[in-house]
Amino acid sequence: MRLNAQGDRMALESIYSFLTYPKKHQPDEPLGPGTEISIGAGKLGTMLDSIFRNAEQDCVIPIMFISDGARQENPVRSDLLALMAAPSLVTASPLAIRLQRATSGTSGMGLMFICLGDDGGHRRIVISRFPADEGVVAERSSIELTVQFVEQVFLKNAYSYKAATFIAKDGADQLWKGHLVDRQINHGSKAVADYWIVDFLMSEFATTAAAGTKRLAIALRDASTSTSSLTVKKEIAAAANLAGNVPRSAMTIDDFCQQFHFSDVTRQAIISKVKPPRLVNERFRFDAKEFARNLAYKQIKLSNGALLTAPADRFEEVFNETRHKDEHTFSTTGAIIDERLRRIR
Repeated sequence: MRLNAQGDRMALESIYSFLTYPKKHQPDEPLGPGTEISIGAGKLGTMLDSIFRNAEQDCVIPIMFISDGARQENPVRSDLLALMAAPSLVTASPLAIRLQRATSGTSGMGLMFICLGDDGGHRRIVISRFPADEGVVAERSSIELTVQFVEQVFLKNAYSYKAATFIAKDGADQLWKGHLVDRQINHGSKAVADYWIVDFLMSEFATTAAAGTKRLAIALRDASTSTSSLTVKKEIAAAANLAGNVPRSAMTIDDFCQQFHFSDVTRQAIISKVKPPRLVNERFRFDAKEFARNLAYKQIKLSNGALLTAPADRFEEVFNETRHKDEHTFSTTGAIIDERLRRIR
């Protein structure tokens, strides 16, 4: 008996496999024939059974399907529901066709497996893709050793191995969320992230761009206001000034810290403001406009009591700064459009 992480019974029931080619620019090219693999088919069956059983631990990046708007539908989700309702090579093939049409020449040929089974009373689907590689096969008999070069070797442990898992629970709105692993995402490849998540699965990270970016901006702001370290304040201010140039790519809060080469003190100050701490490593797509809305102004306080404030991305344009040892002189020119007294800064 096989159990999942919660100790519930698991059973792999169906396995379908397809060889997919890079046809992103040739979407009308037909899909080659697939095959259904028998449960317990030797070492291959054992490996696929392991992928199915370990999907919950292996696929740790949460994603959600993108709906088409008013109809609240997603074609990939519809394909998954159809496969779960009537498992067969025919109902599995639309997923393989989608993968083939989403695959570019950069990603190359891949061997796709679709595993379907029971997970504690719920239906689970695991989709995995092994990249094509080259290798050498050595076979030894009692009298000789045969060594042969093979062009189409498919490796699970390659950096470009990918998998996604979805579990269907009761309810009309089921199957909108899933989890994936993408070894190339983990190694910083934006192109593959888009190809696997957006182009094939028609999904997005479960943490939306707005929510993730806002969380980052607030952590930076809180770290800057709560520290007495001038170094921390300067590093955060510099990053805020340049953040408008950050591309709309997948990242974590920790990735942002590394991208701007924050010192360990600054990085820890920022991370300490993220609650709960696990959100530091949740992926989202950076949104420069959302960032500016939540961390829009840079402020400097001088020893004489003066406070200088301006939009973070234009602070150096608004104020001209000159330095003489530890003294800083700021100057600016503009028309007065408002003037007021405040009880607090």
